[in-house]
Amino acid sequence: MQLIEGYAAAQAAVKRANAVRALGADPQVEASVREICEAVRHEGDTALLRIERQFDCPTLEQSQLRVTEAEIEAAWQSLPDRAKQALQRAAGNIEYFHRKQPVGDWFTTSPDGVFLGQRYTAIERVGMYAPNYRAAYPSTVLMLAVPARVAGVRDLVLASPPSQDGTSHPMILAAAKVAGIQEIYKVGGAAAMAALAYGTETVRAVDKIVGPGSIYVTLAKKYLYGIVGIDGLYGPSEVVVLADDTPETAALAPQLAADLIAQAEHGADSFVCFIAPSLTLCHEVMRHVEAQTRTGARAAILRESLEHSLVLSVESMEQALQLCDLAAPEHAEIWSHNALSLLPRLSHVGAVFLNTPVPLGDYIAGPSHTLPTGSTARFAQGIGVETFLKRTSVIAASRDSIAALAEDLATLATLEDLPGHAAAGGAAK
Repeated sequence: MQLIEGYAAAQAAVKRANAVRALGADPQVEASVREICEAVRHEGDTALLRIERQFDCPTLEQSQLRVTEAEIEAAWQSLPDRAKQALQRAAGNIEYFHRKQPVGDWFTTSPDGVFLGQRYTAIERVGMYAPNYRAAYPSTVLMLAVPARVAGVRDLVLASPPSQDGTSHPMILAAAKVAGIQEIYKVGGAAAMAALAYGTETVRAVDKIVGPGSIYVTLAKKYLYGIVGIDGLYGPSEVVVLADDTPETAALAPQLAADLIAQAEHGADSFVCFIAPSLTLCHEVMRHVEAQTRTGARAAILRESLEHSLVLSVESMEQALQLCDLAAPEHAEIWSHNALSLLPRLSHVGAVFLNTPVPLGDYIAGPSHTLPTGSTARFAQGIGVETFLKRTSVIAASRDSIAALAEDLATLATLEDLPGHAAAGGAAK
């Protein structure tokens, strides 16, 4: 872990980290993604199978591309009751949270007498992606599908790469069953994105693709945007943990260390940062991180990930909050008895946890864990009900309202040298 003292030095360190975190790729990877997408576009299932056999399952057949109802049911039955209960509870909490999101039609009459409004309609067909490489993430299936279902999406479609033996990960299928997904394909990476965007003989095209994945998945989404809608471009996991300088917070050093480790275990490319107005607390947290990562199944991954993590010692919580906003992270934790009052001073973060560890939100509290990364929380937001809705404006004007606005309409149209617009506004009087 890199300990940095002082606001100016900490600010420089965060800026350097932001540059590293920004989405970028080797031109050869981008070229490979384009080649894969175009192959699927022009060859359909033939290219899809060729690519899947190369990267995932050497023996995959066309008849295996779509997961059967029997496979889904078998996966569900294979789960222990405790796992079933956890998936169902998480899905219930996610649905509860997203049904509270204030999205709805509205209508009004303007001072000019024009009837105005907005109506929201659900995207009809949405493709979702669940990785299955270093690990499988059934929680991601729930975090994507449940908000979509609340929004009223008609067709929920899931793509997830098969294992080498051609089977789908049972936890992925079980989560899909809980979320109400019946259309599932054994495809992964850039090929999966292209199949969902263009369609093949087996895979029907979707209107929007959501979900995180590898750099191949991310670059494919970027390449295919416009052919299909996307939710965002996601990178490695991120957390900034802020803690104030009080005896109560100092006693939580083991918890603070555990929270940093939780994000670091996603991989060596994770962004992990601790900020406090206390050099003593910084040293104490680092000591506990060292102790907690000395042994264990993922110790090597954690040590590699934490090697470039930041520990920033500053003079005040105000400076700590400013640095967090500068980082614009996926997750931020605020540990303080004043955490709620500090919340309004953070503007750029995907999700904020007040005296609460991030994994509670990642799995079971309710909000979706698919959040902006790479400092994009400056302008982006996480998955929500609105991700799956389209907003349509509604305008209805009486003859009198049109007549009252026609002169100014004609003036504006003339300024833009569009006489037809002026004439159309006047013709309706």
